[in-house]
Amino acid sequence: MKIDNQVGMTIVELMVAMAISIILAGVVLTINLNYFGSVIQSQITAELAVESHFVLQTMVEDIRLADNIAATNSLTDSNAPAGGWVTSDPDNVLIINSPATDSSKNIIYDPETGYPYRNEFIYFIDGTKLYKRTIKNTNAPANTAITSCPASVANSTCPADKQYTAYISDMTLAYYDTNNTSVTDPALTRSIQVGLILTRKSFGKSIVFLFEPPSPVKSCLSSFTLSNDMLPSEKPVFDSKIIGSKTPEFVLRGL
Repeated sequence: MKIDNQVGMTIVELMVAMAISIILAGVVLTINLNYFGSVIQSQITAELAVESHFVLQTMVEDIRLADNIAATNSLTDSNAPAGGWVTSDPDNVLIINSPATDSSKNIIYDPETGYPYRNEFIYFIDGTKLYKRTIKNTNAPANTAITSCPASVANSTCPADKQYTAYISDMTLAYYDTNNTSVTDPALTRSIQVGLILTRKSFGKSIVFLFEPPSPVKSCLSSFTLSNDMLPSEKPVFDSKIIGSKTPEFVLRGL
């Protein structure tokens, strides 16, 4: 018996339906990917904000408690780059001279000169990572600082340099003298503006942010006119715990 009124789809109709289904599936998939991509990018942005805030807070505390910003390192560092360390914006290096202290946070003075012994804190970028190296002044008795080394040669007596972030692309430095006039010589610096540019990629896009304090940061001692020429009896007294507990405010600006 022959049936003429069969229900079904022709091959052409089936191919058209499949094409439409694939297009709709692609649209839905794209929307979902864009949504999840936005969620992940927002999460990365938040992580960069927290990470950079912590890094700058640490740097600000070191600067506020410092004697000055050094142009070059004066303490021996067997792991320094060729020619030694040099504070430089293009080279992404910042050298901070900080008074050596004992376990009670008392400043250790050189009896021959009457001035404090100084340790050196060196912030530097290697690739996409920001590190802090400590160089201990071995002439200061009871100095609690510990010299650090690159991770490749670190040991129990020379711990690895502290890594603060793995996503830095640049560190900007601007120097100012006592009159807040811009200077190029770090030795003349009495306040400094530090900016960090962090970059991460997500779904093929680069997320770039610049983080910097709203105003230049002054060191605790160098905010006094003759700080670097004052004798122990003339030095201002400060409590590092109180100063260190102050949380600076930062500006988050997307580039």
